[in-house]
Amino acid sequence: MTKKVRVRYAPSPTGFLHIGNTRTALMNFLFAKHYDGSFIIRVEDTDFERNIDGALESQFSNLDWLKITHDESYLKPNKIYGEYIQSKKIDRYYKLANQLIENGFAYKCYCSHEDLEIEKERQIENGVTAPLYSGKCRNISKKINDKEFSIRFKVPKNKEFIINDIVRNKIVFNSSEIGDFVIVKSNKVATYNFAVVVDDYDMKISHVIRGEEHISNTPKQLMIFEALSWNNPIFCHLTLIVDDSKKKLSKRSPNALFFIEEYKNKGYLPEAVFNYIALLGWSPKNEQEIYSIEELINIFTENNFSKSPSTFDMNKMKWFNSQWMKLIDEKKYLNEVKNFIDYERFNFDKKNALFNKILLLFKNEIDYFSQINNHLDIFTDNKKVDSETINFFEPFKTHSNEMIHTFLHELEIINDFSEDIIKSLIKNMGEKFSLKGKSLFMPIRMAVTKTWHGPELAKTILYIGKEASIRNVCNFIKEVWGGK
Repeated sequence: MTKKVRVRYAPSPTGFLHIGNTRTALMNFLFAKHYDGSFIIRVEDTDFERNIDGALESQFSNLDWLKITHDESYLKPNKIYGEYIQSKKIDRYYKLANQLIENGFAYKCYCSHEDLEIEKERQIENGVTAPLYSGKCRNISKKINDKEFSIRFKVPKNKEFIINDIVRNKIVFNSSEIGDFVIVKSNKVATYNFAVVVDDYDMKISHVIRGEEHISNTPKQLMIFEALSWNNPIFCHLTLIVDDSKKKLSKRSPNALFFIEEYKNKGYLPEAVFNYIALLGWSPKNEQEIYSIEELINIFTENNFSKSPSTFDMNKMKWFNSQWMKLIDEKKYLNEVKNFIDYERFNFDKKNALFNKILLLFKNEIDYFSQINNHLDIFTDNKKVDSETINFFEPFKTHSNEMIHTFLHELEIINDFSEDIIKSLIKNMGEKFSLKGKSLFMPIRMAVTKTWHGPELAKTILYIGKEASIRNVCNFIKEVWGGK
């Protein structure tokens, strides 16, 4: 890569960070870091009516959480590249738009919104499926006093514009398919397609990496680059991320969390979220799936972008997080998981050594930190033997009756209540009643913990405690067999 790599992610304060725009930011970040370039965040905030309070702060906060760190932004400006917020460049855009008018590449359009709607409806009535602006203001040479105007770009006639796209290779557009488009609105605010060209030029952007929904914008931007005698960046349009139903992933998609804040609040690890999103529409050369950020930077290549849509799989995201949960050390796990416990529901002492041991039981069991609250009730007196557990026990009921009663008796007479003794007791039950596997462990687990799933059984019984374990088994016997 001979040219200095400078790429940008351009969030708008109209929304919060989600899977789609995170993937865009992440790919720009990997591209920049792999080539020792710069990753820039600039803010496209000129859609004033749709801006949401807190959206921009949330974007930066969640990108930081994901460790998608930027080199330049309005928080870390480099003055030689100008402003990093579009609303501070209004005069810059307007000056350049007037320059285009002077050079014959743009003109003032006095058509009102009502005029344009009438024209559009007339074209539709005449069978035009994709109405275009007629260009009726193209040849107005004099200013119409006291009338508002927008500024339109004068699209050249029957000219081909070619995008040499990193993902899709050659994409050809003919200008006859594009009507003269507005570059500055009547309120003197630049439109997206004009402002983005100016910003990319001012910031010396080398590559534009964004979603495929921007492909249709690109020929308009190429026209503006050409009219201003500026070199355009190299374009890379990432394929769609779709949900289980093969529709574009959105906040309405079933079986998916859409916003990054949701993952943060549920207790996903940022490394896991980064890892999974990095593999949506991009793949390494080998079949490995778990990568650190540093590893992804090292192996990144723009040649491995997919040409097909990628499916977001919530179960796969959980799997990635569970793998990362196994990789972190016990200290980090304990520090993090304690932030997600519902202490009003579970009256645990955070500093109690036994509490730490209980939490560590689930390090390899839970998919994300807040899931710990689904498991801790087996260590309290709050959990009851519910009908679902009793129904699940039904296939084990006949063959485990005598074994469970014997297990209770042996439990009551244990003097050294330790993990090894509990393991021996379970083993003895298997040998005495010729039981093994699920037929042995499942009835004991359900009797002691009141549920059919959980971590290592002997440790679980040890941490529940002898008295509580005896009480649980007695209650279970009453529920299932109606008493001793």
